[in-house]
Amino acid sequence: MRLIATLLAGASLLAVAACGDNKTDDVVQTPASGGAAQPVSEQKADQVTAQAALALGMTRKELEDADLVTPTGADLGDVDSLVLDAAGKVTHLVVEINNTDDVKVLLPLDRVSAHTQPDGGKDLKTSMTTTELLSLPKYVPAA
Repeated sequence: MRLIATLLAGASLLAVAACGDNKTDDVVQTPASGGAAQPVSEQKADQVTAQAALALGMTRKELEDADLVTPTGADLGDVDSLVLDAAGKVTHLVVEINNTDDVKVLLPLDRVSAHTQPDGGKDLKTSMTTTELLSLPKYVPAA
């Protein structure tokens, strides 16, 4: 019986360790030195996504499904990831711009607000044009 309990405890520890190593590229963190953005743990990603959604007046699901739209609701692109600074605060969104062969840019979080579509769905709104978005720094994921 003690052997079974020891094996089960060991298996539980391995499962927890495996979960702790899981990384997600839905949320990335920029090192303090300004190096390449690195994926964060799923737990950290869950936490900051929920906080960002709340700050924008959205649910986490709404944020994860959000499109980037103009003030009139025209679709500009899709939110791909959240970017954290070295302190763990969301500072930018990685947005994949429509009709650009998968160009992804770093959009400052302060350039967006929540937008409710006529059907009740929520997106993120910006006053920036596609040309202005394309002039933003390009997102380059960690190698």
